[in-house]
Amino acid sequence: MNFRTLDLNLLKVFDEVMAEGNLTRAARNLAMTQPAVSNALKRLRDSLDDPLFVRSGYGVEPTAQATAIWPAVRDALTQLRAAIAPPQFDPSTSRATFVLAMADATAALITPGLLARIERDAPGVTLRVLPLTTRDPRALLDSSEIDMAIGHFPAVMAALVLAAMQEGEHENYGHERLYSSHYVCVMRRDHPLAKTRLSLDAFCESRHLLVSFSGRPYGFVDEALA
Repeated sequence: MNFRTLDLNLLKVFDEVMAEGNLTRAARNLAMTQPAVSNALKRLRDSLDDPLFVRSGYGVEPTAQATAIWPAVRDALTQLRAAIAPPQFDPSTSRATFVLAMADATAALITPGLLARIERDAPGVTLRVLPLTTRDPRALLDSSEIDMAIGHFPAVMAALVLAAMQEGEHENYGHERLYSSHYVCVMRRDHPLAKTRLSLDAFCESRHLLVSFSGRPYGFVDEALA
């Protein structure tokens, strides 16, 4: 058999006949005529040099070779269908678990409304929220450790824009702006800077506390000031 010249549509017919054990039912499921199914099987028999099916009562029975190759054929067809026409996601019946990575402040802001929406529209869905410990979540997404990262990733966005501009490069990550926010400066009530208008120079000259899940001593504020 020369696989390069094999009509893959014949394998679809073969799979349906194997599943039904009957040419008439297989033809109906495939929206084909029975002669067309018979002709497809004849072509596949010629290619594989095996009768594949023998008549048995009101149907057909597979040969040993047909039985041996069917699992691989069915798996291949299933993967093709999933790749070309993936199943539709139905939140009302889904039992999926989604893993999200975000900072604690982000979680406090968006999870109450998100959970309320899930309880209403997707009661079987489970959420896991992990701390966001990196400023480039692509490796976590690639390894399927997380399904989504929610945060501010300016370097990643710049890299995605650059990749999209280069010929032959395709963006592998979806992204969307969820909301806008701003930073505030927090200090104790009797701090010297609390008694006057805060200037940039005064801010930079003061001591600061940086909370960093990643352990990096350089944050977004440092980048903005630089």
